[in-house]
Amino acid sequence: MVGIVNFKRYIPDHAVTTVPVLAVMVAVHFFLLRDGPVEPGKEATQTVSSYNQFWQAPAQHSAFDIDGEISRLELADTRRDRQIRDLLHQQKYGQARTRLLEVAADAAARDDQRKLGDTLMLLGEVAINQQELSAAEIYLQEALYLTMSQDNVLGTARTYQLLGQFNIRARELARRAANTYDQLWQARNSIARGYYRGVDENLHVVIDENLRIRRYGAAADAWEALASLHDKQYDGYQAQQARLEAARLYAATGQMTHVHRLLDGLDRSLVSAADVADIEREMSVLFAQHEKDVIRASQARDYQMMYHHYLRIGEVEQAWKFRIKSSETLAGGSDRAMFQRQADVIAVLYNSNYAMDRARKYLDQAGSIYQDNGVREMLKETRDMESLIY
Repeated sequence: MVGIVNFKRYIPDHAVTTVPVLAVMVAVHFFLLRDGPVEPGKEATQTVSSYNQFWQAPAQHSAFDIDGEISRLELADTRRDRQIRDLLHQQKYGQARTRLLEVAADAAARDDQRKLGDTLMLLGEVAINQQELSAAEIYLQEALYLTMSQDNVLGTARTYQLLGQFNIRARELARRAANTYDQLWQARNSIARGYYRGVDENLHVVIDENLRIRRYGAAADAWEALASLHDKQYDGYQAQQARLEAARLYAATGQMTHVHRLLDGLDRSLVSAADVADIEREMSVLFAQHEKDVIRASQARDYQMMYHHYLRIGEVEQAWKFRIKSSETLAGGSDRAMFQRQADVIAVLYNSNYAMDRARKYLDQAGSIYQDNGVREMLKETRDMESLIY
């Protein structure tokens, strides 16, 4: 058994451990739509390098043990337990997060601080897998505050470990974003110089990678580069199809100026008037969905502010109702809306340098606690995670 613990020795200088600061973090998070990072592929004229394969390793290494994590929550409601498991296995993270917030609300209403901390910890892990890194940091910092306030030594270590994983993930995604950016530049350079061999395949890799990491604007840029390639090869039909794919992505993220530009450039000899009308209707439907998502995001921010209001005046149960309502509203939207506003790839890559430092500090703290308490398996896992920092 562990007696009185000097937690200060485990707290990095930058760690957020006060509720007022957490409240500010949450408010900022919901006023700014989240950024989504990014992943690698191939050189515009070469195969995947071992360097790029290295950056695929973190996601493979830190598999999300869904059943193990849910079992540790020890939910008394078997129906809710099964529902959350199913949603997570189906990667319906938004809906799963809402159900987990209900668990957290129940714990808060009963003043069960340990269960609340464990649930927030799992919410952070879910957000990491959803690539909602801003949300992940908020949940994990809240969990860190609670585990420390309860003198939950191993819970604190696990939270530090997840904060380290969160920062590793941020770095990984930034590197992947930078890599796809570099591949797209090389492809455009090859097209401009008249070297077309392998460029088609590599641009499709860039598109697929950007869609995986939810950089939809970058994927649309790659579709336009592909259209340019087909123009150079005198394949008007394929060029037009590529531009339509770009237009769909732009419409789904509300960038109608780009959509109109692309539709105005359609080769009318390749499409009938009826086809043009169908295309315009499709773009209108995608844009209408985007407008609904914007409204949802606005409503979610309002609910989140109500959560903070009721929390400040001590009405915890009412506050959590609004936090759940905010999550439900966001879960009804699309990923494209959630990730439409993202920082430029250079800014993402630059900021990821700080993520490396934070990852080292958090994992060092987790390792120190595991070592002091003889938890060798978790200490080894932490050391393995440290090897992924670059």
